[in-house]
Amino acid sequence: MPLNVLLTLMGKIVVMILIGFILKKTGIITNDGQKAFSKFLLKATLPASILASSGEELSGELSSGLAKTAVIAFFYYAAAIIISVFISKRLNAEDKTKKVFITMSVFANTGFLGFPLCLELYGNEGMLYAVIYNSFFQLFMFTYGIYLISSSGKFNLKELFKNPVTIASFVSIAIFLSPFRFPKFLQSALESVGGITTPLSMIIIGCTLCGMDLKELFKDKYSYLVSALRLVIFPAAMILVLSFLGLPKTVAATCAVITALPCGSLNVILAEEYDCNPEFAARTVVQSMVLMAVTIPCVIYISNLVL
Repeated sequence: MPLNVLLTLMGKIVVMILIGFILKKTGIITNDGQKAFSKFLLKATLPASILASSGEELSGELSSGLAKTAVIAFFYYAAAIIISVFISKRLNAEDKTKKVFITMSVFANTGFLGFPLCLELYGNEGMLYAVIYNSFFQLFMFTYGIYLISSSGKFNLKELFKNPVTIASFVSIAIFLSPFRFPKFLQSALESVGGITTPLSMIIIGCTLCGMDLKELFKDKYSYLVSALRLVIFPAAMILVLSFLGLPKTVAATCAVITALPCGSLNVILAEEYDCNPEFAARTVVQSMVLMAVTIPCVIYISNLVL
């Protein structure tokens, strides 16, 4: 990707986030409105964009790319969990903070931010790879993640099938692998609704940033450590490994970008639900969102040069 194209894309993202910030600051978007937009995105536009990606023509190369993405995602989550657990044991922090530290380091914003970004960068093919990658996010988060954070210590596999994004992901993969394709009018409608996802997600991020005291975001040393792992160390390791594998460029670049995303907001929701230091989780999510303005363009540029 040429540098001017990358700068144009990042400028576009910054403007959309700024619009959300201004709309929330001026009261045009209220707290209730922000919650409604978030629900609309997660239950309508994001599932629609995922389903629209299944309209890609099945080919041996694309099927191979999906299989390779699945293998990469599995090994990423396994390795990231092992590394994060190892580091957490050496932190001078309470047990709840250590648990959240692990989930924040491992689980990125693959759906809410990753899908729109991959769609913008790599089209429906990139979206399909992102869907596969996110399936492993869902699998590990709703099993190991909840097992770690909850006091019950139980796996919660059934939660996988209550999430519209997860359901749309499974349906999209099934359609893609079958001869069936949506009729043109339905495919076009899904693409139109799904096209709202990118601007809406960036506007919501801007609203979230407006509600935070930015000074408080940069006082927690453990948040810095999470951001370093999430935004620099893990993506750098991913790019290094992928550079030796000779994978198709879109597969490798999509995996690199998803690995470089900020902490997932689902971490905060689960931390609140199980009373597992949600304040630390919230600070770290927003801090990583702010810092990604610097790190994401670097990752995209380097991955397009190296991979």
